[in-house]
Amino acid sequence: MGLQPLFGWLGRLIFLLAIGSPTTAAENVEPTHLAVEPSEITLHDRWDRVQLVVTGSFDNNHVRDLTGNATYTVESPQIAEVTQLGVVLPLSNGRTIVLVRKGSLEVRTPVQVDGMDSPRPVSFRRHVLPLLTRSGCNAGACHGTPTGKNGFRLSLRGYDPALDIGSLTRDTQGRRLNAQSPDQSLMLLKPTAQVAHEGGQRFDKSSYHYAHLREWINQGADDDSATSARLTKLEVFPADRLLAEPAAMQQLRIVAHFSDDSRRDVTHLAKFSVNAESIAQVTPSGRVEKRKKGEVAVVAEYMNQMATARVIFLDRSPAYTGTYPPENNDIDRHVFAKLKLMRIEASPLCTDAEFLRRASLDATGTLPTPDDVRRFVAATEAGKRAKLIDELLDRPEFADWWSLMWTDRLGCNQRFVGIRGAVKYHEWIHHAVADNMPEDEFARAILTARGGNYSHPPASFYRRVRDPQVRAEEISQLFLGVRIQCAKCHNHPGERWTQDDYYSLAAFFARIQYRDGPFFEQIYNKEETVYSTRTGEVVQPRTGQVMAPKFLGGALATLRPDEDRVDAFARWLTGPDNPYFARACANRIWYHLVGRGIVDPVDDLRGTNPPSNAELLDALAADFVKHGYDRKYLIRKIMLSRTYQLSWQTTPTNADDDRYFSHAKVRLPRAEAILDAISSATGSPEKFPNFPPGTTAAELPDGEYKHPFLEAFGRPARAMACECERDTDTNFSQALQLVGGKTVQNKLKSDKGRVATLIAAKKSDREIVEDLFLATVSRFPTPEEQQAMERRLAKAGDQRRKVAEDILWALLNHKEFLFQR
Repeated sequence: MGLQPLFGWLGRLIFLLAIGSPTTAAENVEPTHLAVEPSEITLHDRWDRVQLVVTGSFDNNHVRDLTGNATYTVESPQIAEVTQLGVVLPLSNGRTIVLVRKGSLEVRTPVQVDGMDSPRPVSFRRHVLPLLTRSGCNAGACHGTPTGKNGFRLSLRGYDPALDIGSLTRDTQGRRLNAQSPDQSLMLLKPTAQVAHEGGQRFDKSSYHYAHLREWINQGADDDSATSARLTKLEVFPADRLLAEPAAMQQLRIVAHFSDDSRRDVTHLAKFSVNAESIAQVTPSGRVEKRKKGEVAVVAEYMNQMATARVIFLDRSPAYTGTYPPENNDIDRHVFAKLKLMRIEASPLCTDAEFLRRASLDATGTLPTPDDVRRFVAATEAGKRAKLIDELLDRPEFADWWSLMWTDRLGCNQRFVGIRGAVKYHEWIHHAVADNMPEDEFARAILTARGGNYSHPPASFYRRVRDPQVRAEEISQLFLGVRIQCAKCHNHPGERWTQDDYYSLAAFFARIQYRDGPFFEQIYNKEETVYSTRTGEVVQPRTGQVMAPKFLGGALATLRPDEDRVDAFARWLTGPDNPYFARACANRIWYHLVGRGIVDPVDDLRGTNPPSNAELLDALAADFVKHGYDRKYLIRKIMLSRTYQLSWQTTPTNADDDRYFSHAKVRLPRAEAILDAISSATGSPEKFPNFPPGTTAAELPDGEYKHPFLEAFGRPARAMACECERDTDTNFSQALQLVGGKTVQNKLKSDKGRVATLIAAKKSDREIVEDLFLATVSRFPTPEEQQAMERRLAKAGDQRRKVAEDILWALLNHKEFLFQR
């Protein structure tokens, strides 16, 4: 299914209204309508199976899967039979009818059975390899490892049929198969645990798996890779399903479409998995079973293709009222539509003080000053939040902060780009952000950069990525949001990307070369010139084939003989029809503002990791393209939304929500923001050796720069494209830095710091307490906090400054200061 949305939530408004409040109908009532998929069945020989999916509709507009609860009767039982789980099996040639009943309702499903007298040969590609995958034999933890297990190696999930047929039929003199006595084949004895098998029993001797594999061996264990029809599409039914309590399960059906125009039910051959096992599990037969309320993506894999279904399980929620706040823009429309679907209410609006602090940190990485808080909280004019956003986006600190997002990911580190190179690279990125260079132009400038990296700084990008494969991986993750690394050694186990896709993408970057100079002072301060040649190819290591450049998920590149391959890739990447670039950009900007991507992890867009709100991501991406990839436009739009301005405080219906943006996410700011906030709160700027006074942590150009406080709070070395390089978890080293570290202590006790200045100005106890609260947590103290702190100061005597320092220390260590919310 790729990146296409799996849901049409907004097209089901009537349904949303119908489920908006808890059902009061009796749950043991009969369905008002019964539907059976497929409506007609053809079984082509004795190996065919068809999975029925029976759906009941009820008066309350709910639907429920009844596949395991319906009654099945075959009019001519000598022709076909149906299991209690709704699987139709052939017995003899002919036509019959399957009667599906639930209560007083009945559906007649015609069945045609052919080919029972001369069954087709068992296909190695279409049957054997999928059965090995379904049974886990070629999984990464078993024989699918690069070295195999106990001398038996298979390709991971069957990506290399040539290797697999050789391992099964020729390795160890063919001992794994016994054509004269198939039942004595190790391929059957081990997975049925008839002989010792480290992997345990994988299937039963009486199972379909055993019979199918045995027949393949009996037929000569042929490889039909050259003649087997190609799989063109994998389809899942239902593609999306919302199930309200008491519904707790959903049967899936998988259909394969082949290049010879044939279709087959492959539910019994597919391998199933879910992306959230805490919410639901899926059985080997494709039955999704609820564990708790929530949404899961269920992935069906067959012949290295995948189809994804979304299933939502809902509980009754007495606390749910179905009321939502006003919408500020279409972001809220999409977010609130999903919340309504999930029966999750939005939190109330955050306070003005909370909004000021949140917006300042997100837009500029800085805290508001005490005077900023006083003015904003006291202001009464309409639209003051919109005005604040505009002011923040126009401040120079905006460029400092948002260029940091890119310097982290683009390898701005002297180890890679030289001492001078790091400074010049940072300056170029900073100017691009300050000038609001459109995101597509920014990406093209980096990818097509050539020349000396000191004189033409964006060329520094290529100094960290030294070979075509690394370039393909980094560029794919940075600008497409696609992690293609797994396809280097084998087909991607969680996505549709193949080894051919990987090396065809790398072929775009095979002709980039380097030479030293022109500036060369020392090994750590040398310039390199990046240039393109007319020669250089990428070879697929498994096949030995020279790979032509091919756009990811698209066509082969059509290039003129003298055309630079990277230029062609950059044009494709930033074209308005590219299905990845705008989505990846919008998702990354959303992540930096909200704290969680619509797709999360933020740079892992794939069909098996679907967005939490596909309509929202599609709308943001389309609007981003429409407005010329304007970064500030999208940031402003998100910050203006009601969604962005929701409180961090939860309600009974959204306390467990960490996916759908029903409330603000409480999160630890970036290391640079914390250090700069401490400097601001204490009134004591950090002094960074070798940098001018007044330089903030956010302005440091070099990822190689060492600072113990920043390292404790997760500042990355800028050695990876992945956002995961920045550590956002809390740890003990952070506590040591805050409680007794020199950085904090020196700032607290500075004779030019905030406390010393307040004492020297002879400020009253009330003024001191108020100023310290405004400078740290960006709000006025509560009456209780004010009184408690004033009592401490009143008793301090000649220790008044020390007590004020203690109050400031306590505030700096308080979660309200350390966490953004």
